[in-house]
Amino acid sequence: MKRFMALALAAFAALALVSCGGENRYERLADRITQAMQNNSIAPVQNELAKGINIDRVRVAEAADALAPLGKIESVKEVKPCEPGVHCFIVKFQKATYREKLRLDENGKIVAWRYSPE
Repeated sequence: MKRFMALALAAFAALALVSCGGENRYERLADRITQAMQNNSIAPVQNELAKGINIDRVRVAEAADALAPLGKIESVKEVKPCEPGVHCFIVKFQKATYREKLRLDENGKIVAWRYSPE
């Protein structure tokens, strides 16, 4: 039994170490909205939008046309300094690097998302 507990504790510790690295909350959100736009669908992040924020089909299609040809997202890294209340990112795709800005409301919901080539 002690050996089982020791193995379980070791596995839990290893899992905790693995989950510490990687993207922060805002990087994950930027990654999710970028992937959704690349896939021409706002549905995967619809619940992340602030009340009253609607992204119409034309804007989603324009983003898909711009971002889909860039290939798979390789990394999303938050960069500082950034404007107050805005999270800025460098998004590396297979074929290009873009800058993104994400503004959230007081509840952590998306109120604005912008992207541009670096």
